[in-house]
Amino acid sequence: MDFKTLNLREEGGVLYVTLTNAPINLMNGQMVGELFQVSGMLMQRRDLKIVVIDSADPDFWIAHFDMTEIEASLQNPATQSRYPDINVVQSLGLSWQNVPQITIGKVNGRARGGGLEFLLSLDMRFASEDSLFASPEAGAGFLAAGGGTTRMLMMAGPARGLEILLSMRDFTGVEFERYNLINRAVPKDQLDAYVADLVKRMATLPPAVIAMHRAVLDKVMQPFVEPLFAGIAVENAGLQAGISSGTIAKAAQAMAAIGQTREFELDLAENLIKGAYQG
Repeated sequence: MDFKTLNLREEGGVLYVTLTNAPINLMNGQMVGELFQVSGMLMQRRDLKIVVIDSADPDFWIAHFDMTEIEASLQNPATQSRYPDINVVQSLGLSWQNVPQITIGKVNGRARGGGLEFLLSLDMRFASEDSLFASPEAGAGFLAAGGGTTRMLMMAGPARGLEILLSMRDFTGVEFERYNLINRAVPKDQLDAYVADLVKRMATLPPAVIAMHRAVLDKVMQPFVEPLFAGIAVENAGLQAGISSGTIAKAAQAMAAIGQTREFELDLAENLIKGAYQG
């Protein structure tokens, strides 16, 4: 597979996916399409046992979804979901949630917006202590509508979930570990070694053993399937309302004028408080 936003490497039953969408790893239609292709391949590759997703950019795992592409991506037949109540980013998270491999997000930098929503769909998440996580959508006048609002509330609980979704601020890896949203936050210089040791241990297991555990996981999580789909349907309705009202177009125009630059995105939380998305 020849990708523009991803680099893939296989080693001993492990697939390493590195996010490489320069200059700041914005999630866009191209990245979404390529991540769908990888999830489709994984459904066929039962010899692969583990997938690790990291970033080539030390500052950004995924900055967020490219604001200037939101409406175009939703209206493009090539990136639309087959189901009217599920948008393309929600569908991407569901597709990765259902691959047979164990999926791991390794974050050193910032994971915000659509990037955080995708991260929450993976089986395990590890980060450096000073990594930053945020849901900035409220500052643009809508909500995390790629599965993020639903997953956040289910995983962190209603009080902490609302704090993250409505504060728009950056949360550190240490805070996200405390809020039960990542497995573990470790010092930056220990992250690679920690994940590598975990992967090495799991890679010794036969695929059948991983499949046994995933079968139990699927059964345990079955009661949450209906609330998950109900939540993402309401998310998608909120997104469509934002599009219909022109709120998202206004935010996209403001971002196009400012430019989604590295300097701006590094301090996104403070820029949101200043009303940058609102023009």
